[in-house]
Amino acid sequence: MKVSVIIPCYNAERYLGECLASVLAQTMRNFEVLVIDDGSADGSLAIARETAKADERVRVLHQENAGVCAARNRGLEEARGEFVTFVDADDLLMPDALERMLGASEGVDMVVCLHQTFDDRGNEKVFWPEGVWTRRSGKARRRAAALRLIEGDSVLNIMCNKLHRRALLEREGLRLKEGVAIAEDALFNLEAVLCGQGIAYVPRVTYRYRMHGESATHAREGSELDVHLPWLLAMRDMLHRRGKLEMFYAAFFDAVVLRLYKDGGVLGVIMGFREKAQPILSMPEIDPAGMPLDARMLLALCRSGLYPVVYPILFPAQLAKRKLGEAAFWLRVRKESRHGFA
Repeated sequence: MKVSVIIPCYNAERYLGECLASVLAQTMRNFEVLVIDDGSADGSLAIARETAKADERVRVLHQENAGVCAARNRGLEEARGEFVTFVDADDLLMPDALERMLGASEGVDMVVCLHQTFDDRGNEKVFWPEGVWTRRSGKARRRAAALRLIEGDSVLNIMCNKLHRRALLEREGLRLKEGVAIAEDALFNLEAVLCGQGIAYVPRVTYRYRMHGESATHAREGSELDVHLPWLLAMRDMLHRRGKLEMFYAAFFDAVVLRLYKDGGVLGVIMGFREKAQPILSMPEIDPAGMPLDARMLLALCRSGLYPVVYPILFPAQLAKRKLGEAAFWLRVRKESRHGFA
């Protein structure tokens, strides 16, 4: 069995049939489909079971409602394929998605492709990876991809449009962190990148993400920092457990400060750092001796409480770097679009 396609499903009867049809119509045949019904109250389970009767590649598992992370983890426990990929029950795979991803899987533990959003009015948008990771190779690519996952990347973050080697997930015990409702997929992908031996990038759209009123979005009540705090704390703990916190401390620091900035701008960082960010970032358990120079400086400024004092000086350089990165990103997108990659 080459691929296990894991589809978590909750009250998706309107779209599940079309989703399953797109998966079963793949140009390659050697795969299984695991539909994890997460306590649906509509006709989703019946649709899945009818499809399984007609196609022996489909297996249906039912559980009491426990959330998408638990459903995906159940799929990982049941999967038998050499690789796994995830599809949401209201989305679609392109006909050659699995074939394209498998074609790039030799010698790597993760394959990343492009995805496209669409809606019932005909609006479509292709999402391209940000940063420089696609132009690197080997360890440099993994490090650059890890940085993007800590900072946030519209392609790397999401659970879908990727192929994961199951042997890596089992060896490292990688599962989604239940209880983290926002960016749980980015956390999973980050740990997979840190543990894996290679990432392949395929600049083709293999996944179509449906936009509609019932799309899986999160109601964000509270500040940016409060909403993202479970993810930030889980990421900090995972990096520490994996022995990578010193290496990526500066990026993690910036991820925390960015949430403060989004809440209140420069003044929000100055006024809120000591109360909200310092307890997260001071981390007495880590040793500055094993950190890069920029990370050591940030840790020292954090522990001393001086970071809000110097932030107005640092901010213009950070902003300029961000703007240059955005400009480079759009130049690359235009170049790749002209070559017809998507």
